[in-house]
Amino acid sequence: MRRRAILFGVVAVAQLAVPAWMLIGHERVRSDGAVFLFKTAPVDPRDPFRGEYVRLNFEAEQGAWRAPDAGTMAYGQRKAFALLDTDTAGYARITKLVEHAPDQGSYLPVRYWSIGEEGTVSTLELPFDRYYLEEGDGPKTEELLAPDWSNGTPSTPLPAHAVVRILEGQAIITDLVVGERSIHDWLKDPPTEVPAAATSAPTGS
Repeated sequence: MRRRAILFGVVAVAQLAVPAWMLIGHERVRSDGAVFLFKTAPVDPRDPFRGEYVRLNFEAEQGAWRAPDAGTMAYGQRKAFALLDTDTAGYARITKLVEHAPDQGSYLPVRYWSIGEEGTVSTLELPFDRYYLEEGDGPKTEELLAPDWSNGTPSTPLPAHAVVRILEGQAIITDLVVGERSIHDWLKDPPTEVPAAATSAPTGS
């Protein structure tokens, strides 16, 4: 009986230790991670929300990269590590896909599903695609981010980017900036109408 109680205690402590360790890791990324600004792409307005978060698409997910496993079959889910840098405007860009996590520099684990005839990847999936909000803030954020559709082509009312902290392949979205303002500022002080798109440099923290 005593042995069973000890075993139960060990299991209980282990179960508590896992979320505590995850929380410590989360805070470490938030405080020590390098800041990258990921420019958003228009979100399909048909189903942008599931619960209280906004689903995000990112321009960095589209490009042309050499696949680390270009010699294998062309279809099926693949995993790689994306090396990160910034473009001349200050936004995050993926410079290269590699098979193994690098020893230094900023990188993210990514997934992709197809390889082109020349061994290139044109579309991939970042490990984050949503930003969680307080209850009731989803529809308000949707109004700011929803594109206008004209002849099947979307146009975003305001430029937007996610502020992301990245450390050793882990990432946390710390803010969503829409038209130079944090989404939290928009929600606290909403405009009577959405202003025209801004063109100034991105902001982040």
